[in-house]
Amino acid sequence: MPRDLYDCTAAELATKPVEHLPHDTSPSDAAEWLTENGYDAAPVYRDSDPVGFIHEDDVTTDTTGDTLDAYLTPLTITHMISGDAAFPAVLAALIEHSAYFLGGHNHVSGVLTRADLNTAPARMYLFDRITYLEEHLRKLVLMEAPDWKRTSVTVSEIEAIEERYEDAQAANVALEEIHYAQFSTLETIVTDVEACWQACGFSRDETADARLHDVTELRNDVAHANLLVENTDSDRFLSSGRTTENLHDTLQTITEVLASLQDAGYDPDPTAARRTEQQVGPDTRP
Repeated sequence: MPRDLYDCTAAELATKPVEHLPHDTSPSDAAEWLTENGYDAAPVYRDSDPVGFIHEDDVTTDTTGDTLDAYLTPLTITHMISGDAAFPAVLAALIEHSAYFLGGHNHVSGVLTRADLNTAPARMYLFDRITYLEEHLRKLVLMEAPDWKRTSVTVSEIEAIEERYEDAQAANVALEEIHYAQFSTLETIVTDVEACWQACGFSRDETADARLHDVTELRNDVAHANLLVENTDSDRFLSSGRTTENLHDTLQTITEVLASLQDAGYDPDPTAARRTEQQVGPDTRP
């Protein structure tokens, strides 16, 4: 992408420092310990060496036994992830397995679970890309839908945009009115105008509506510090609330739409806003 965007890795997302359980912990005690500490999973050590891990689904307080040997999952390459793994790779991996471990010298240096997708690095990564997409969509609307007020945008939305625009004019910092539209308004305009949703890479307006609506909902959750992943242990067909799969699909939409808009020449000019700010005055309102 033309400008630098915030990146985060598995190491930044993972929980650390890592607490572990001795292999001779009873399963019922392990279940109680996981619950008390709010852990989804934890490594299991024999002496000083990690030998596997236990997940909260593996044991309950009623599980019998004197050790964790019969309940742990061996700590193999399948459940290891590089600390350098990028956010999209982390998302894809967490669809396949609910927990991964980062390795140090003869020890586990980090635990990565689906719950870690609700942390600050994930929010920063997504906010940067959604904001960048928003800039592209504004450029798209300016070029392909200059009469956007005639679309399905509601009267109350237009009035709110005009009010914010007037406030900016009074402060002598005004940009074009579309810069004061919320992401949901951009979604409405793009879905209404064929040239816009086609430029985004969609073949049907219904597809544009559904996929951009998911981006709008994610944008709102990112901005308001709501949970990004609401359901960490169910599949995409039977679950309620956003799952890891849903988050992965929405990020893919953001990435694909950005690529389509850049390929079509709608990359925002970083100097255009400054030029407009200098040129727009109280008498230039449409």
